[in-house]
Amino acid sequence: MPLPRGYISHSQIRTYKECPKKYYFAYIEGIQPPINEKVFLGEMFHAAIEEYFGRKISGSPPNEEEAADVFSSAFDSACLEREIHWQTPRRETRERGLAFLQYFMRHIAPAIQPLMVEKELSAEIPEIGVILKGVIDLVEEDFSITDFKTTTSRWSSSRANNSPQMIIYKYLFDRSFGSVQASLKYEVLYAKNAGHIRHQTFVIVPAADAVEKLLQLIGHVVENINGGVFYAIANPYCRYCEFHGLCRGKKPE
Repeated sequence: MPLPRGYISHSQIRTYKECPKKYYFAYIEGIQPPINEKVFLGEMFHAAIEEYFGRKISGSPPNEEEAADVFSSAFDSACLEREIHWQTPRRETRERGLAFLQYFMRHIAPAIQPLMVEKELSAEIPEIGVILKGVIDLVEEDFSITDFKTTTSRWSSSRANNSPQMIIYKYLFDRSFGSVQASLKYEVLYAKNAGHIRHQTFVIVPAADAVEKLLQLIGHVVENINGGVFYAIANPYCRYCEFHGLCRGKKPE
């Protein structure tokens, strides 16, 4: 079985590691359940900061009010076009997103000098003959690679350091532009409500064998996908999975 999209990516790897059967529903069957409101908020936040960085590169960054208008417009339009599973009410989600954006504009954005925004890169991995793709949130003028996260709770350092996402981005960047010394960062904004936004910065320092381990992981995942290995991994979080009903042999609730 060839890769369903003709390439592998961090999101595919993450989904397969979470549960191969979840990968099957999402990528082989192509089932698109309602989007979780947390994921939706993250997408809208990224749309707003992409607009901000794009305009800053061109020399006319939006002010705080203009950035809020971009977020609100994208949020309201997308709500009409997409099916969203609102675990937190729409109004509260919108307010939290605006609070994230306000925090970003006041405490993070001023120090950033963007070079590339939402940069899609791809490269063939010679060792296993597959295409790896990724979209980097931000590359700064000093070639720092940054990924932004919005969530409800703080990250642990192990979560940041054990994710292969930054190793993938650095691998793709080096394959595309040549190897350079650059920092790899996660900027994590978290809050359960709009009243108390908090922020973490994680600087990732890859181990000497990070790329080797990444290629081993990708090779294992690709081999299993191509071999049709899509078993379910049962855990306490299964009931929160968007494919829970299908996995139990009935229609999603």
